[in-house]
Amino acid sequence: MNTVILGNFISLMGCLLMVVIGFLRKKEHILAAQCFQFGLLGLANLILGATSGFVSGVVGIIRNLYFSNRKSTTLLKVLFIAAQVLLSLPFVENGLVDWFPVFAAVLFTWFIDSKSEIVIKLSIITAQVFWMIFDLYYHNFTAMAFDIFTVLSNLTGIFMIKKQK
Repeated sequence: MNTVILGNFISLMGCLLMVVIGFLRKKEHILAAQCFQFGLLGLANLILGATSGFVSGVVGIIRNLYFSNRKSTTLLKVLFIAAQVLLSLPFVENGLVDWFPVFAAVLFTWFIDSKSEIVIKLSIITAQVFWMIFDLYYHNFTAMAFDIFTVLSNLTGIFMIKKQK
């Protein structure tokens, strides 16, 4: 099977999950579901040659598992950010665009301990903009389209949260 087709098919599965996550309202549910999303999208990135995206997915899974049950501290967040940067460094092959998954992960890591689901969703929205550019560069058009859908679903989720309050 062609690697582009395989990568995009796996990406499609991860992207469908990514959109569904936008409608979740509880932080714990968001973080748990993202582990599966990061696994699928990381595998797709690996198949498509976007190695820094794969590394970002692996670190994201470890981060989400760790922070889903524990209280974060500034030191822990800085350690996860440093791990993200250091593990990604060897895989930055195409300049600035390969740093976009790192920027997205740093942003999400910094706000992961927010008590506000709205702040978490806003960080996801901003991170998705970085992923949109990255996915476009690596011709992962399936993921890029779903990055847009994820932004829209998280905006809808914010509206639902505000309406509920």
